[in-house]
Amino acid sequence: MPDEFPMDPATGGNTVPAHYATALDALLATVPALTGAVLSRSDGFEVLGRTRADVPVSRLSALSSSMMALSQAALREVGMHGGGGSVLVEGQDGKLLLLEVPLRGQPMVLAAIGGADVVTGTLLWAARDCVRQLINP
Repeated sequence: MPDEFPMDPATGGNTVPAHYATALDALLATVPALTGAVLSRSDGFEVLGRTRADVPVSRLSALSSSMMALSQAALREVGMHGGGGSVLVEGQDGKLLLLEVPLRGQPMVLAAIGGADVVTGTLLWAARDCVRQLINP
């Protein structure tokens, strides 16, 4: 968990802001075809994961940040700058959507994992709404 989150005196661990969990739960409720949502720091460490299936959250966190960094580098190479980027990876069995979460002080990446029946437009709209909730609770 990120070091910048305050220490929880009851558990001795870092606490994650409550609105992060609320935003991820709302995303899963809005898009029932999702199997999970993971919020990661831009350096690849997991912040929070909500899954309905066996998802390797720590590995997905590392991959998500790497894929987002690669996509941003590719956009810069072709002269496209600015934040708010996304990456969609689509396979036969489903989709993985990555969205930049431009939080001040610690940029993050939201990964949304959907089954084959998830509608791309619905997924993108709901994930962008989740990012708004993460930024502006």
